[in-house]
Amino acid sequence: MPDAFFPDEEYQEGVQVGGPGPLDHPAASHKIVHNYKTITSMFESAGFQVKVLEYCDENGEFHYNDWDEKKGFIYRSKRFDHRNQGGKLEFASLIVDAVKVNKVKL
Repeated sequence: MPDAFFPDEEYQEGVQVGGPGPLDHPAASHKIVHNYKTITSMFESAGFQVKVLEYCDENGEFHYNDWDEKKGFIYRSKRFDHRNQGGKLEFASLIVDAVKVNKVKL
């Protein structure tokens, strides 16, 4: 999903709530643009354990935690998105691994 802390004005314009204008734009249905704090809080409040895999912090610095694409391929990631080839991060996604914590009833 789009990352609210990715420090690129054109990117933020394109992913903003409601999109940049045209009703057929992929972002036209966006109701919120999360950052790593809001997405983590949302999942944790629903009983998930969260590991943030790719995100930008409040200063716009990109962070990456290794993940196995065989367990879930994500095209819009630093490694696989064609826009990110050549050593420059052109398109960032907020990527988390959220696992539901099962509570055992005794």
